[in-house]
Amino acid sequence: MHDHTSKKKNSQMVSSETTKTKNNNMEIIDLAHLMENNMPAYPGEPSPVFEFKNTHKTDGYQVIRMSLITHSGTHLDTPAHFIADGDTLDKIPVKKFFGRGLLIDCSHISQNEEITAKDIQPFASELANIDFALIYTGWDTHWGTSVYYQSFPVLSVEAASLLSEFQLKGIGLDVCSVDPVNSEKFPNHQLLLGKGLIIIENLTNLNLLTRIQFDFSAFPLKIKSGDGCPVRAVALIHD
Repeated sequence: MHDHTSKKKNSQMVSSETTKTKNNNMEIIDLAHLMENNMPAYPGEPSPVFEFKNTHKTDGYQVIRMSLITHSGTHLDTPAHFIADGDTLDKIPVKKFFGRGLLIDCSHISQNEEITAKDIQPFASELANIDFALIYTGWDTHWGTSVYYQSFPVLSVEAASLLSEFQLKGIGLDVCSVDPVNSEKFPNHQLLLGKGLIIIENLTNLNLLTRIQFDFSAFPLKIKSGDGCPVRAVALIHD
């Protein structure tokens, strides 16, 4: 068992912001990793490239050209990622990307271990009334290291099946995938996306959501035939 609380957070990880609204204060917690050159990329996939096409020095304004795959950094998967006739970004109602969130604390799970249905079951009554289940493992502390894509806690097929029984819009995790990196059939992707859920991967800062109520947002770009997209995932906490 590993102790995530003793680890220092990566400097890229932002704690929270407080935004004043008309009626109350709302705390906004950033759950997305920084997008930059040479950032971590899923094994076998290219890292995003960001280059200055125009600069203030030469042109009087700035424009950055981006080259990246749809599953770079903190991102979401649509059903079309694995399901041939699954919904794409342009066909999913925008309300599907926002809703009530619940943190499932699995930080006690060690590397090379599975998150089982028994780890999910205690949250069953709460899962019946929320839209997004966010699974907290603390593995985001390894972001930017060679360990991040190796031996991370993995959702078991039984746990994924249990989650799929609830009326969720999606699930999110602070690891790179709902399946092991060496998976060949990707059963959890097939199961969850096949049920019409979205999956948000590579989240961070989930430790800031323990034992609190929050709304979750992960709005993507409206890409025609889009199978996924990087997102600025956030948690919104109302007074």
